[in-house]
Amino acid sequence: MPTLVMTVPVPPGQTTALEQHIAEASEHPDFDKTLKGFGILHESWHIQETPQGDILIQVFQADNPNEMLEAFGQSQDPLPVLQKQFLKETLGIDLSEPPPGPPPRIIFEWP
Repeated sequence: MPTLVMTVPVPPGQTTALEQHIAEASEHPDFDKTLKGFGILHESWHIQETPQGDILIQVFQADNPNEMLEAFGQSQDPLPVLQKQFLKETLGIDLSEPPPGPPPRIIFEWP
């Protein structure tokens, strides 16, 4: 199953806000419908604590992860707009714009 993994540094003091946001967003009545509408089959968010600060690791499994990310970025539906606004304000990433550079490449996968 195609997978997209994204990592984003979490600014100091924003980890709790991030955890609260995704907990609230996942309770939104349209959450499941929204993810399924983008072709997302599985999504998980992880926090990696490092000496340099926390890192958000997002894992998406979808039929076409790159198309999923583009469709999410262009969506004007309420939940994606809320997510994009929060991520821009909290993490400084703008998912309505294509990410700089090529998508991550797999260097190892088993089985």
